[in-house]
Amino acid sequence: MADNLEIITRETLFKVLFKVLSKKGMDKNEIYELTEYVLSFFGFDDYLVDNILTPLDRDIFYYLEECGIFKAESMEVNLLKGRQWRIHFWTYRKDNIQKIIETEDNIEIENPEKLYEKIFNEHDEVK
Repeated sequence: MADNLEIITRETLFKVLFKVLSKKGMDKNEIYELTEYVLSFFGFDDYLVDNILTPLDRDIFYYLEECGIFKAESMEVNLLKGRQWRIHFWTYRKDNIQKIIETEDNIEIENPEKLYEKIFNEHDEVK
């Protein structure tokens, strides 16, 4: 993978979501559905205007922000009548996404339960 992510592809987003959310108990199918769900908002853009989100959608994006995958930003725009309008939007945290993808899952050898859990999980993925 390149040092600088220019485009977040379906594969890249799935990979980062899998690395983060599989540790929190989500299975591969749920993560794939979430990947499709997120991409349905972003498409080929790197930002998403917040006002198109429902409260449930927004909760999901806040959760993914806590996971380090997205960030919420805002900017103010001057209207012709002299008023200011604040626009809230979401963007990918490409720097964090790159780090998450490149990190190896470190398992403490002192804790053999985690070692066996990793072996069994990898075996189940191969099936």
